[in-house]
Amino acid sequence: MREQPALTETQLLSCLQEQYGITPVSLEYLPVGLDTNAGKYRVESKQGVSYLLKVRTGALYKPSCVVPAVLQKQGISAVVAPCPTSDNTLWTTIEGWTLMLYPFLDGDTSWTGITDDQWRETGRIFSQIHRVSLSPDITASLRRETFDPTAYARWLRTFVVQKLHTSDSPAAHAFRASWKLHQVAIERAINAMETLATALQQQALPLVLCHADLHPANLLRDRSGRVFVLDWDEVMLAPKERDFIFIEHAGSPFFQGYGMMPINWAALTYYRYERVIQDVIECADEVFFRDDLSEQSKAEAASLFHAVLAKGGEIEAALEAAAHLPSELSL
Repeated sequence: MREQPALTETQLLSCLQEQYGITPVSLEYLPVGLDTNAGKYRVESKQGVSYLLKVRTGALYKPSCVVPAVLQKQGISAVVAPCPTSDNTLWTTIEGWTLMLYPFLDGDTSWTGITDDQWRETGRIFSQIHRVSLSPDITASLRRETFDPTAYARWLRTFVVQKLHTSDSPAAHAFRASWKLHQVAIERAINAMETLATALQQQALPLVLCHADLHPANLLRDRSGRVFVLDWDEVMLAPKERDFIFIEHAGSPFFQGYGMMPINWAALTYYRYERVIQDVIECADEVFFRDDLSEQSKAEAASLFHAVLAKGGEIEAALEAAAHLPSELSL
């Protein structure tokens, strides 16, 4: 979120004191991240401890808080979990906003600069995560992979008919120009997902606990070189390939840490195409539906839409995975 949440500083400071027993001495808004439904603040307490306050609008997906706390209790210290409130809950609310407090970690979350050793450490971390056992109640609360792209195809068809040509904003003009350029690639991505889904639904693939948004921006590297896994908003039960979307080939440092094992290329190709379509839909939503966003934010969404589908973008990673498909699944 680049626009600051519609909560006053007084509301946030009072909440921190009442719900967490913290006396803040400063509250700094951090205009970072691509999630337009969440804002982040750095909190400095009177006790000399730094925290990250995450403020989110919309319905809370409770496993995003519960699962990292469980993983920490199981000894996976690289997982960053929310701090409990005075009532021992992992979040609190103010006027329809959900607030979560985390320890503030200094480090790098850029897409570049992660070392081979840090990728190997990330592989070891996710090898542990993919083997964890969860209680039946937590397992039942998690989203579960179904390989059903129907909703994506329906959303895009409706968008093209009802919304694509309705706005005259600069961001909308830029988006339409990119859409015209990449329309065939978008249609091919949806068609590929539908073909792969039919095949994958017939396979009994084992489901593991997946972060489901694993990429360098969600891997904080501190000054000592340690890796911490952030932002569990998309956690779900899925085949292991769900966490390999942004991971390089099977001989990469990540897999040296994770352990070598066969890749289901149909699943990985599906997930890479799904990521493309998810980002296309999210960008379209921000440009054409989000009246609460500034024109600058809409322009950034239109630019991201183009980057996803351009040379070197996410679409290329999907095509690279597709090259490994067996002949009977040729796209």
